[in-house]
This record gives sequence, structure tokens and C-alpha cells, in this order.
Amino acid sequence: MAPSRIDTPQTQSSVIPSSKDLKFTVDDGYDSYHPVDPHTLDLQSNFGPMDPGSVGYLQPTSVDTPLEIMHERYERDGYLFIKKCIPKETSLACRRAYFEHMAPSGLLKPGTDAVEGIFSGADTRKYMPPGNLRRLFGLKDDPESDKYVELMVSAHEAPFYVDFCQCPELRQFVSRFMGWKNPQMLQRTMLRAFVPNSELTPVHFDQMYLRAGPPTSLTAWVPIGDVSLQGGGLMYLERSTDIGMKTEQDFADNAHNLTDEERISAFNKNMNDGGFLSRDTVAYGKERKRKWLIAEYEAGDVIFHNPFMVHASCKNKDPENKIRLATDVRFVDPEKPYDKRWMKVYRPLDGL
Repeated sequence: MAPSRIDTPQTQSSVIPSSKDLKFTVDDGYDSYHPVDPHTLDLQSNFGPMDPGSVGYLQPTSVDTPLEIMHERYERDGYLFIKKCIPKETSLACRRAYFEHMAPSGLLKPGTDAVEGIFSGADTRKYMPPGNLRRLFGLKDDPESDKYVELMVSAHEAPFYVDFCQCPELRQFVSRFMGWKNPQMLQRTMLRAFVPNSELTPVHFDQMYLRAGPPTSLTAWVPIGDVSLQGGGLMYLERSTDIGMKTEQDFADNAHNLTDEERISAFNKNMNDGGFLSRDTVAYGKERKRKWLIAEYEAGDVIFHNPFMVHASCKNKDPENKIRLATDVRFVDPEKPYDKRWMKVYRPLDGL
């Protein structure tokens, strides 16, 4: 029997407080990170260039910031961008091992160091992630492309990646931040390598895919190695948890024609093909009148976000032709209800 849909509770007020409403303050430059003028960047969506006026910056928080400050920033902004959350060496070791694992697929430029992740320049359709986007746009019947899929899927159970996901510093931070004694990482994780000029992450929020449980999970998006401002790192729609909550409620209100099993699926007939909100990040941001927030990520950084926070990515336009490698893992309190469909290792087109 399919699990019944759990009605979405309100996890935070739809009226998001401004900086002046915060109870706690710390002089760490938060709200002042602005590394370059967005007009100088080559930021590309699926439908052309991003509007520089619609681009802002994610604000970093140091790992030793007082907990009450971190909680208020997360509640207000929907994310927490933690610098040096895990050891840099841990991130780079995983990056090297991943690209060594993937080398037989022709992914890397010959003669380059695996840890750099320099793209070979082959047809980018070979290296689209398995799933709905590859089904729609990927290369068919190509041996090298098929090898990529095989290796990419098997990487989710490779010892180097399993060890990376068990990083004690990451789990300790989640436990401290969420107040969970023994946080449970959901077994279904997403390990993705986006090559330059290929497909991007469409617009979505996580609760769409976790509907068989309440919206109490915490997602950690972990860059594996550095990701430049133009490298296609994850970007967030400014203070958009209210949009995610309203959108999910609209989906629920229109689900009267669906079975219980269909209601909890992000791919039901009321959703877009592929289960996302939009492939046009520019139009979506303008329609919502919010900026897209980007960042330069360094090995060791982790960004945590609310399950209703709307996010996406630009195309990878890294000036050094580096592949963007990252994983997203989700944590829950095992003593409370959660979407147990995610307690299995990722497989392409597994319905989630």
C-alpha cells in the first residue's frame, strides 16, 4: 500500500522578518558579501543569459557563529551557507576518487590531474545525469555515454562516496544545528557532475519529492571541490520558502482527482514533465519578483536549506572548463515521521 500524503504543516511564518527584526546580531559582514558586479559574469539559463539585475549573492556564515544567529538566519532566509563546514581535504579526496572512478567514460581531458576535473570537451549530451532530463535530451545508443551512466550510478555505492557521506563534521553540525541527538541521513542521495555548457538544475523545491513525510528534513548541498561563480553552483530564489509553501498547498488543493499514491509523487499528472516547477529560471524569478542568489563555493563549504526553499542552477560556464561536482544529502530526526521511500540507494527513474 502506498503511504498516504501527510498534509503540509506551516513550518514558518509566510511573513519573513527583515534584518532589523532579528533578536540577535553579530558583526561578521553578513548581508555585505558582494564579490563582483553580476554584469561582469557569464550566467546562462536554458533560455539565454540571466538578467544581471536579478542576481544577488548568498551570504556566508562561519561555522563557529553562535547557534541563535544561525537559527535566525535560516528562518529568515531559508538557507545557511556555512564556510569550512567539513575539512577541505575530505572534499578534495572525494573529488579525486570520483573522477578516477569516472575516467573510463571519457569525461576528463587526457593528461590532466583527476582532482582538477577538467572536461574532455566531448559531446555534452553524453554526460547528462540519468533521469528525466537525460530521457528528454540525452544522447542515445552511444557506448561511451552508456558507460558514463553505469559508472555514475555505481558511484553512489562506491566506498569513497559512502565514506564521504559519513563525514563526522557534517553530521556533528547537523546534530548541533537541528538539536537532533542522532540525525538520520536518508539513503537516497544525489551525486551529480555537471559538465560545462550542459543541462542545468531546473527550478524546484525539495518537499515536492518528499511528500510522504512532513516538511521537517534538512538538505545539505555539498560542493565536492571548488565551484566558481560561473561554474553552475546551486542558486536560490531570494527568501522563497513562502513561495514553496504556497505552491505545495496549491498542488495539494488540486489533488482531489489523484489516488494517494499519485498525490505523493512529484511526477503526477498535475506536475510538469520531469517533476520540477520550471526550466526557465529567468522567467520564474521575474514572475515572482525575487532575485536569484549565487555564490562561489570552496571545498569544505556546505549550504543547508529549508525543504520549501526554491532553488535551481545556471549552466556551468566555468572559465577553466572544470566540471561541477556536488552532492545533496538529506537529514531527518529518526524519532519523528519522515518519508521512508528515501531509505534506499538512488537508481535512475526510481519514482522519486
